[in-house]
Amino acid sequence: MAQSAPHLAVARNHDLDAPPSRPVPRAVGSGAPHAVDHWPAPSLEEAAIRADASSSSEAQLGPFWQYVMDGHLVICGSTSTSERRYVIAHRARDAGCRPRPLGRIETAVLVRVLCGDQQKAVAADLGIACSTASKWYTEAVKKLHQESSPVPLPLVLAAQSWASGRALDVDVRYTEFEYEGSEFLSLSASLPVGRSSQLTPAELEVAKLVIDGASRWDIAAHRATSAQTVACQLRGVYSKFKLSGRFALIRYVEEAGWFR
Repeated sequence: MAQSAPHLAVARNHDLDAPPSRPVPRAVGSGAPHAVDHWPAPSLEEAAIRADASSSSEAQLGPFWQYVMDGHLVICGSTSTSERRYVIAHRARDAGCRPRPLGRIETAVLVRVLCGDQQKAVAADLGIACSTASKWYTEAVKKLHQESSPVPLPLVLAAQSWASGRALDVDVRYTEFEYEGSEFLSLSASLPVGRSSQLTPAELEVAKLVIDGASRWDIAAHRATSAQTVACQLRGVYSKFKLSGRFALIRYVEEAGWFR
Protein backbone atom coordinates (compact mmCIF):
# COMPACT_ATOMS: atom_id res chain seq x y z
CA MET A 1 0.00 0.00 0.00
CA ALA A 2 1.48 3.33 -1.03
CA GLN A 3 2.19 5.82 1.71
CA SER A 4 0.38 8.75 0.50
CA ALA A 5 -3.56 11.02 0.91
CA PRO A 6 -6.16 14.40 0.17
CA HIS A 7 -8.00 15.96 3.08
CA LEU A 8 -11.34 14.42 3.66
CA ALA A 9 -14.81 14.50 4.98
CA VAL A 10 -16.34 13.45 8.25
CA ALA A 11 -17.53 9.85 8.40
CA ARG A 12 -21.11 9.17 7.41
CA ASN A 13 -23.19 6.20 8.39
CA HIS A 14 -26.01 4.94 6.20
CA ASP A 15 -28.00 1.74 6.17
CA LEU A 16 -28.03 0.54 2.58
CA ASP A 17 -29.91 -2.71 3.08
CA ALA A 18 -32.71 -1.47 0.83
CA PRO A 19 -31.86 -0.56 -2.76
CA PRO A 20 -31.80 3.18 -3.34
CA SER A 21 -35.00 4.57 -4.79
CA ARG A 22 -34.72 5.96 -8.30
CA PRO A 23 -36.92 8.70 -9.78
CA VAL A 24 -38.99 7.85 -12.84
CA PRO A 25 -37.06 9.05 -15.92
CA ARG A 26 -38.74 11.92 -17.72
CA ALA A 27 -38.67 13.03 -21.32
CA VAL A 28 -36.22 15.80 -22.19
CA GLY A 29 -37.32 18.36 -24.75
CA SER A 30 -40.33 18.23 -27.07
CA GLY A 31 -38.25 17.13 -30.03
CA ALA A 32 -36.78 14.07 -28.29
CA PRO A 33 -39.68 12.10 -26.78
CA HIS A 34 -37.53 9.06 -26.03
CA ALA A 35 -34.59 10.87 -24.45
CA VAL A 36 -34.43 10.63 -20.65
CA ASP A 37 -32.33 12.13 -17.90
CA HIS A 38 -29.39 10.09 -16.60
CA TRP A 39 -29.94 8.17 -13.38
CA PRO A 40 -28.48 9.95 -10.36
CA ALA A 41 -24.85 9.08 -9.73
CA PRO A 42 -24.33 6.55 -6.93
CA SER A 43 -23.15 7.85 -3.59
CA LEU A 44 -19.65 7.12 -2.31
CA GLU A 45 -21.09 4.44 -0.01
CA GLU A 46 -22.99 2.76 -2.86
CA ALA A 47 -19.85 2.82 -5.02
CA ALA A 48 -17.86 1.12 -2.23
CA ILE A 49 -20.43 -1.65 -1.83
CA ARG A 50 -20.58 -2.30 -5.56
CA ALA A 51 -16.79 -2.35 -5.86
CA ASP A 52 -16.50 -4.75 -2.92
CA ALA A 53 -19.04 -7.11 -4.49
CA SER A 54 -17.36 -7.16 -7.90
CA SER A 55 -13.64 -7.13 -7.08
CA SER A 56 -11.91 -7.48 -3.74
CA SER A 57 -8.93 -9.16 -2.12
CA GLU A 58 -8.03 -10.45 1.33
CA ALA A 59 -7.12 -7.55 3.58
CA GLN A 60 -3.86 -7.11 5.50
CA LEU A 61 -5.43 -5.69 8.64
CA GLY A 62 -2.32 -4.82 10.63
CA PRO A 63 -0.71 -2.66 7.92
CA PHE A 64 -4.08 -0.99 7.21
CA TRP A 65 -4.35 0.10 10.85
CA GLN A 66 -0.75 1.32 10.88
CA TYR A 67 -1.41 3.56 7.88
CA VAL A 68 -4.53 4.95 9.58
CA MET A 69 -2.60 5.72 12.78
CA ASP A 70 0.20 7.40 10.83
CA GLY A 71 -2.24 9.59 8.90
CA HIS A 72 -1.41 8.06 5.51
CA LEU A 73 -4.98 6.75 5.22
CA VAL A 74 -7.89 9.04 6.08
CA ILE A 75 -11.29 7.61 6.96
CA CYS A 76 -13.98 9.40 4.95
CA GLY A 77 -17.08 7.26 5.38
CA SER A 78 -18.69 4.10 6.67
CA THR A 79 -21.81 2.19 5.79
CA SER A 80 -23.40 -1.24 6.14
CA THR A 81 -25.66 -3.79 4.56
CA SER A 82 -27.44 -6.66 6.28
CA GLU A 83 -24.33 -8.81 5.80
CA ARG A 84 -21.26 -6.56 5.85
CA ARG A 85 -19.86 -3.43 7.47
CA TYR A 86 -17.72 -1.05 5.36
CA VAL A 87 -15.11 1.59 6.09
CA ILE A 88 -14.06 3.92 3.27
CA ALA A 89 -10.71 5.72 3.16
CA HIS A 90 -8.42 7.55 0.80
CA ARG A 91 -4.67 8.12 0.77
CA ALA A 92 -3.27 11.40 2.03
CA ARG A 93 -0.89 12.04 -0.85
CA ASP A 94 0.06 15.55 0.26
CA ALA A 95 2.01 15.43 3.53
CA GLY A 96 0.71 18.89 4.39
CA CYS A 97 -2.90 17.66 4.25
CA ARG A 98 -2.43 14.59 6.43
CA PRO A 99 -4.26 14.52 9.75
CA ARG A 100 -2.10 14.59 12.85
CA PRO A 101 -1.07 10.97 13.60
CA LEU A 102 -2.21 9.31 16.79
CA GLY A 103 0.05 9.96 19.75
CA ARG A 104 1.58 7.24 21.91
CA ILE A 105 -0.96 7.46 24.73
CA GLU A 106 -3.88 7.91 22.33
CA THR A 107 -2.77 4.77 20.51
CA ALA A 108 -2.33 2.78 23.73
CA VAL A 109 -5.77 3.72 25.06
CA LEU A 110 -7.64 3.37 21.78
CA VAL A 111 -6.14 0.03 20.77
CA ARG A 112 -6.63 -1.56 24.18
CA VAL A 113 -10.25 -0.45 24.36
CA LEU A 114 -10.88 -1.74 20.83
CA CYS A 115 -9.29 -5.02 21.89
CA GLY A 116 -11.90 -5.35 24.63
CA ASP A 117 -10.21 -3.88 27.72
CA GLN A 118 -12.25 -1.68 30.04
CA GLN A 119 -11.17 1.98 30.20
CA LYS A 120 -10.79 1.66 33.97
CA ALA A 121 -8.30 -1.20 33.56
CA VAL A 122 -6.43 0.68 30.82
CA ALA A 123 -6.17 3.76 33.04
CA ALA A 124 -4.83 1.69 35.95
CA ASP A 125 -2.19 0.03 33.77
CA LEU A 126 -1.05 3.37 32.32
CA GLY A 127 -1.10 5.11 35.70
CA ILE A 128 -3.60 7.77 34.65
CA ALA A 129 -7.08 8.76 35.84
CA CYS A 130 -10.06 7.05 34.25
CA SER A 131 -11.35 10.44 33.07
CA THR A 132 -8.00 11.05 31.36
CA ALA A 133 -8.17 7.68 29.61
CA SER A 134 -11.68 8.52 28.45
CA LYS A 135 -10.46 11.87 27.13
CA TRP A 136 -7.59 10.25 25.19
CA TYR A 137 -9.97 7.67 23.74
CA THR A 138 -12.40 10.36 22.59
CA GLU A 139 -9.61 12.40 21.00
CA ALA A 140 -8.26 9.34 19.18
CA VAL A 141 -11.70 8.44 17.81
CA LYS A 142 -12.10 12.02 16.54
CA LYS A 143 -8.78 11.76 14.71
CA LEU A 144 -10.19 8.74 12.89
CA HIS A 145 -13.01 11.01 11.70
CA GLN A 146 -15.54 8.98 13.68
CA GLU A 147 -18.21 11.18 15.17
CA SER A 148 -19.02 8.74 17.96
CA SER A 149 -18.64 5.20 19.19
CA PRO A 150 -18.88 2.44 18.34
CA VAL A 151 -15.93 2.43 15.97
CA PRO A 152 -16.92 0.48 12.80
CA LEU A 153 -16.20 -3.25 12.92
CA PRO A 154 -13.51 -3.30 10.16
CA LEU A 155 -11.43 -0.73 12.09
CA VAL A 156 -11.88 -2.68 15.34
CA LEU A 157 -10.60 -5.84 13.66
CA ALA A 158 -7.69 -3.95 12.08
CA ALA A 159 -6.67 -2.60 15.51
CA GLN A 160 -6.90 -6.07 17.06
CA SER A 161 -4.78 -7.60 14.29
CA TRP A 162 -2.18 -4.84 14.65
CA ALA A 163 -2.04 -5.23 18.44
CA SER A 164 -1.65 -9.01 18.32
CA GLY A 165 0.76 -9.01 15.38
CA ARG A 166 -1.17 -11.77 13.64
CA ALA A 167 -3.88 -12.31 11.06
CA LEU A 168 -7.39 -12.84 12.39
CA ASP A 169 -9.66 -15.70 11.38
CA VAL A 170 -12.37 -13.37 10.07
CA ASP A 171 -13.95 -12.57 6.71
CA VAL A 172 -12.42 -9.19 5.82
CA ARG A 173 -12.02 -7.82 2.30
CA TYR A 174 -10.05 -4.92 0.82
CA THR A 175 -10.97 -3.10 -2.39
CA GLU A 176 -9.59 -0.14 -4.32
CA PHE A 177 -12.08 1.79 -6.44
CA GLU A 178 -12.55 5.12 -8.20
CA TYR A 179 -15.29 7.60 -7.46
CA GLU A 180 -15.78 10.89 -9.30
CA GLY A 181 -12.18 10.85 -10.51
CA SER A 182 -10.59 10.12 -7.12
CA GLU A 183 -9.17 6.88 -5.73
CA PHE A 184 -10.66 5.32 -2.59
CA LEU A 185 -10.21 2.16 -0.55
CA SER A 186 -12.87 0.04 1.10
CA LEU A 187 -12.32 -2.33 4.03
CA SER A 188 -15.31 -4.56 4.73
CA ALA A 189 -16.05 -7.25 7.31
CA SER A 190 -18.89 -9.74 7.50
CA LEU A 191 -21.26 -9.18 10.39
CA PRO A 192 -21.97 -11.91 12.96
CA VAL A 193 -25.24 -13.71 12.35
CA GLY A 194 -28.05 -14.59 14.70
CA ARG A 195 -27.74 -13.89 18.42
CA SER A 196 -23.95 -13.85 18.15
CA SER A 197 -24.37 -10.31 16.78
CA GLN A 198 -25.04 -9.23 20.38
CA LEU A 199 -21.37 -9.79 21.19
CA THR A 200 -18.49 -7.40 20.64
CA PRO A 201 -15.76 -8.59 18.23
CA ALA A 202 -13.50 -9.33 21.22
CA GLU A 203 -16.21 -11.35 23.00
CA LEU A 204 -16.95 -13.29 19.82
CA GLU A 205 -13.29 -14.23 19.33
CA VAL A 206 -12.93 -15.22 22.98
CA ALA A 207 -16.06 -17.40 22.71
CA LYS A 208 -14.61 -19.10 19.63
CA LEU A 209 -11.34 -19.82 21.41
CA VAL A 210 -13.26 -21.30 24.35
CA ILE A 211 -15.03 -23.62 21.92
CA ASP A 212 -11.61 -24.67 20.62
CA GLY A 213 -10.66 -25.67 24.18
CA ALA A 214 -8.33 -22.79 25.05
CA SER A 215 -7.88 -21.84 28.69
CA ARG A 216 -8.21 -18.28 29.95
CA TRP A 217 -4.41 -17.94 30.00
CA ASP A 218 -4.08 -19.43 26.49
CA ILE A 219 -6.63 -16.92 25.21
CA ALA A 220 -4.83 -14.05 26.95
CA ALA A 221 -1.52 -15.03 25.34
CA HIS A 222 -3.18 -15.49 21.95
CA ARG A 223 -4.86 -12.06 22.09
CA ALA A 224 -1.92 -10.24 23.73
CA THR A 225 -4.02 -9.22 26.73
CA SER A 226 -4.41 -10.21 30.37
CA ALA A 227 -6.22 -13.21 31.84
CA GLN A 228 -8.30 -10.77 33.89
CA THR A 229 -9.49 -9.07 30.69
CA VAL A 230 -10.41 -12.44 29.20
CA ALA A 231 -12.34 -13.31 32.36
CA CYS A 232 -14.23 -10.01 32.10
CA GLN A 233 -15.09 -10.68 28.45
CA LEU A 234 -16.31 -14.18 29.27
CA ARG A 235 -18.51 -12.81 32.04
CA GLY A 236 -20.01 -10.46 29.45
CA VAL A 237 -20.77 -13.40 27.16
CA TYR A 238 -22.30 -15.44 29.97
CA SER A 239 -24.42 -12.51 31.09
CA LYS A 240 -25.79 -11.72 27.63
CA PHE A 241 -27.03 -15.28 27.13
CA LYS A 242 -27.75 -16.13 30.78
CA LEU A 243 -25.23 -18.98 30.82
CA SER A 244 -23.72 -20.56 33.92
CA GLY A 245 -20.18 -20.97 32.60
CA ARG A 246 -17.78 -22.41 30.04
CA PHE A 247 -19.52 -25.75 29.45
CA ALA A 248 -22.92 -24.09 29.11
CA LEU A 249 -21.36 -21.72 26.56
CA ILE A 250 -19.90 -24.59 24.54
CA ARG A 251 -23.24 -26.40 24.47
CA TYR A 252 -25.13 -23.20 23.58
CA VAL A 253 -22.77 -22.23 20.75
CA GLU A 254 -22.79 -25.70 19.24
CA GLU A 255 -26.59 -25.80 19.27
CA ALA A 256 -26.83 -22.30 17.77
CA GLY A 257 -24.24 -23.12 15.10
CA TRP A 258 -22.41 -19.81 15.34
CA PHE A 259 -19.14 -20.96 13.79
CA ARG A 260 -20.35 -23.46 11.19
